Amino acid sequence: MQISTHNDKVVLNTNRMDSSAGGTLLQSSLNGETASSHADERPSRVITTKPQVPISDHELRARLQLSHKASSHFQLAYDRVAFADKQAANLLETLEITYSLIFHFTHESFTDRFQVYALDQRAVSLLGRSVRPHFNLEERAIYLVESSSQHVHSELIKLLTHAMRIVRYARHYDQTPGWAMLEEGFSIFLSERLSMQPDVFPFYGAGTDVIAHHLYHSHRQKLEEVWNLHPHSLDVDKLVLVGAFMLYLGDTFSDDRVVTFSKSDYAITNDTFHSFFGGSLDDLEASWIQHLPTALISLTEVEQEATILRWDRAIESKRH
Repeated sequence: MQISTHNDKVVLNTNRMDSSAGGTLLQSSLNGETASSHADERPSRVITTKPQVPISDHELRARLQLSHKASSHFQLAYDRVAFADKQAANLLETLEITYSLIFHFTHESFTDRFQVYALDQRAVSLLGRSVRPHFNLEERAIYLVESSSQHVHSELIKLLTHAMRIVRYARHYDQTPGWAMLEEGFSIFLSERLSMQPDVFPFYGAGTDVIAHHLYHSHRQKLEEVWNLHPHSLDVDKLVLVGAFMLYLGDTFSDDRVVTFSKSDYAITNDTFHSFFGGSLDDLEASWIQHLPTALISLTEVEQEATILRWDRAIESKRH
């Protein structure tokens, strides 16, 4: 059999055209199917899907270029590469204002100036290491962290509540059954009551009952199960649920009652709830669940979905 030289040239020229175009030329009848297939197979546009490696507080401080400011109640150390002096001064003023607001509620405080660190998760010196806002009991320090998803003040009230209750915190948090849930819920309660910003953890401006209603339908979690968990096994969704419940107690029975409840020095049991709120945890939760749908009345389905979607995006970074 003889093969046409003319056809060989055509095939060769076609291959050259394909190569110069950066890939194989597709027949028009296959364009849709093949393009769709390639789109499905295209990898995610990320450098790596591996989780960030945490960094110890000691190593964290060693990597940052820290400047210092002081006020009546705080010693602020901030990353001078990430924060201008004016930003640091504003943060220090916010800390002092927040201190006064929390003290008005609890009448509890620390003795000496409290150490606060302010840093940016995106700092080049951290080399992508993972760091989150947190309270360090051993160092008597608060770490405030700004990132692409939250401002430096996002957890300020929550963490400062722990610091101002440091004596009670040290005595009960890891030792007294149920007390850690009380403390975490109370810190969220104060954060929502006292915040001067709309985008604070963990509700980020969304209605607390709307989010609680969503979590109940998503996880079917019972508060009694959550309340007996070890504090270090508490994931963010359970934390949000506990905080929303404390806000419900404040709305139903008064904020003063919740503040008094937060000063309990014994295990938090059904008897404790009955003593302060007239019912067991299960009874109070049942009443709350019955109340939750009323929070949705003023929202259309589209608005509900939009609210939950915005909140879900804001809280997502806390789930990993």
